[in-house]
Amino acid sequence: MEEEIKIPLKNKKYIYGILRGSLKNSLIIFVHGFTGHKNEHQFFNGARFFEKNGLSTFRFDLYNWRDDARKLDECTLSLHGQDLDKVVDYFRNKGVKKISVVGHSFGGPSVLLSKKKDFDDTILWEPSDDKDVVLKARYLKELDKYHCRSESSFGFIISKEMYQENKKLKPSELIKEINVPIKIIVAGLGTLIEEGRKLLQNANEPKAFAIIPSATHCFDEDGAEEKLFQETLDWIK
Repeated sequence: MEEEIKIPLKNKKYIYGILRGSLKNSLIIFVHGFTGHKNEHQFFNGARFFEKNGLSTFRFDLYNWRDDARKLDECTLSLHGQDLDKVVDYFRNKGVKKISVVGHSFGGPSVLLSKKKDFDDTILWEPSDDKDVVLKARYLKELDKYHCRSESSFGFIISKEMYQENKKLKPSELIKEINVPIKIIVAGLGTLIEEGRKLLQNANEPKAFAIIPSATHCFDEDGAEEKLFQETLDWIK
C-alpha cells in the first residue's frame, strides 16, 4: 500500500514523497543522489523488499517538476540536510519510533549535513567522498549560476551556492558528527571503495563496511540490488 505524502517547507514549498507500509513499523527514509529522484530502481524496488521484511519506507524528491517543489538550481547539500530534518520531524510527529536513513551517492553527504540527526541509524550506499563531492562546472555569468555536465553527458544548472559549498565540503570530517550506528556499502566495480574505507575510519562505533561484488555505482547489475538490500536489512535488524 502506497500513499503520497506532501510535507510543507518554508516559502510555500513542499516535499513530495511516497510512503509504503504502516507507520506502526520501523521506517526507512531514502535520500537520493545528485540529479536523482524517488523512483530510481534501488528505491522503488527497495521499498518492496523492505516491506516484505516488515519495514516501511519513505522515498522523496529533494527537487522535482511541481511548481511548489524545490528546483535543483535553488539547492545546496546543506539545504538537503535541512529538508531531511523536516522529513524526520514529520514522521516523529506521526509517532514513528525507529527511523533509519539511507543515503545514496550525494545523498550520503546530505545525510551527514543533517543538523538534528534525529535518526536511529544510517546506511550510506556508495557515498560521495571529499574529492567526489566537488562538481566540475562552468560559470554562466548571465545566470550567475553554474552549468554542470554529468558523466551521463546531460547538463544541469546548479546554484553558485551549491558549487562553492561543495568545493569546501569534507564528508570525512562530517561523518565524525554521526553518533548513531552507521554502515557504508560500496560497489565492487565502482571507484569509491578506498574512499568508503576512509570514511569508515573516521566514523564512530558501531560501524560496518560491505562491498557488493560485480556492482557499479547505482547497483544496476543483475542481483546487485538484492545483495545491497540484504546488507542494509542485516544492519537495521
